[in-house]
Amino acid sequence: MNKRRIFLMMATLLLGSFVTTLAETLMNNGLPAIMKETHVNQMSAQWLNTGYMLMSGMMMPLANFIMHRFPLRRIFTVTMTVFLTGLIISATAPNFPILLLGRLIQASAVGINMPLVTNVLTVIIPVEHRGLALGLAGIIINLGPAIGPTLSGVILEYFNWRMLFIILIPIVIITIIATNIWVQNVLKPVAIPVDIPSVILVMFGLGILLYSLGRLGEMGHNFLITMGLIGIGLMALLIFSRRQLKLDNPLLDLHVFQSKHFCLGMTIALLISAAIMAPELILPLFNQNVKKVSALISGLVMIPSALAMAFLSPFAGRLYDDFGIKHLGIFGSLIALLTAVPMFFYDASTSIVLITILYSIRCGDLTLAYTPASVYALNSLSQKQVTSGNTIIVTMVQVANSFSTTLAVAIQGLVQNWQIVHHDSILLAMTRGYQGAFASTILITIIALLLLTRISDAENTSSNDI
Repeated sequence: MNKRRIFLMMATLLLGSFVTTLAETLMNNGLPAIMKETHVNQMSAQWLNTGYMLMSGMMMPLANFIMHRFPLRRIFTVTMTVFLTGLIISATAPNFPILLLGRLIQASAVGINMPLVTNVLTVIIPVEHRGLALGLAGIIINLGPAIGPTLSGVILEYFNWRMLFIILIPIVIITIIATNIWVQNVLKPVAIPVDIPSVILVMFGLGILLYSLGRLGEMGHNFLITMGLIGIGLMALLIFSRRQLKLDNPLLDLHVFQSKHFCLGMTIALLISAAIMAPELILPLFNQNVKKVSALISGLVMIPSALAMAFLSPFAGRLYDDFGIKHLGIFGSLIALLTAVPMFFYDASTSIVLITILYSIRCGDLTLAYTPASVYALNSLSQKQVTSGNTIIVTMVQVANSFSTTLAVAIQGLVQNWQIVHHDSILLAMTRGYQGAFASTILITIIALLLLTRISDAENTSSNDI
């Protein structure tokens, strides 16, 4: 493949991945209108987002097997067609259950596409440019969900909520056509058998775990039952892990965890992703509930941060390729920490312009650490293990993001209720709650910064250290 062909192929894959990740948060501002039209309460409507996360998380571990078992062009065509089907079902849904079904069908495609695209990029781009490859993928992973709420706010100013799905349909059709023109089968399919018990165990374990983490952030659920479900999910994943180590053709090669560099890089990437995602949920709520700005303004606040991440993600990968992770990661995390500390003091009088500027700097600098941390982890593996390692990272990021957002929401509610008990005003109690939630993300950033100091750029992480 020449450079032009590789570029067109990458552009097609990234466009398809961008559309699917954009749909993840495109519903956020549309929930009130959907609740009104379909006559459901907020807890039921929230399943349009929660169910999306559950389904995509459950499907992610299958991406590595599917990539090696079937031709890439066919995989991408099928997943994008499935996503298109989900969009059409949602756009024409006569009631809430059909709308939810459409969302779950969309999410099943996202769960395969998200790790698949980054896996393919690590295959078609040489290892010395892997940072750039994952940086480009990082644009999609970060930019799509970040601009979703803003885009939906603009669309809903002029159209019905069904337009949130309709507007994506022509883009998906173009992607399917481009796939059949430019996407090449970069790997020769291998007729490896699928271990059905492994598929059941990982999907069940991740599904129960992600569902349970979501329950932790909701009031009114029995805490002991939720913890029991978390235990069941972890047990299923433990059985899955032990089974993979005994199989000749495992669903995922878990021997990657024997690499200390992989474990360290993955942990840093998970912490940084968690530190990015939790405020993406909490900050808009703070702006609307404490600052009393509109949903549209609250969404516009997030645009500079999305652009900063999109710009710096490939830049960070390129810098890693040239200079290594340690100094780059520490610099990015330290600046992110300094711009995050003021969040603990945000209140109703804080300038919305200041919030926007500090948040965009924070997200951009966290990107300087996230992409290199992922590359550091993958470069410690053999080429044969890279796709398993990347799939594991993407899947664990989904779990980490779920936990961090749940933790932030839970802290906000607990602190707010405690303040109300002590006779504070509703506004003050709410403000203190959000400050507590911001504090949790500051703590996560500090932990990531400390782990970054344990990295030595002098170590050879371009070969397998297992």
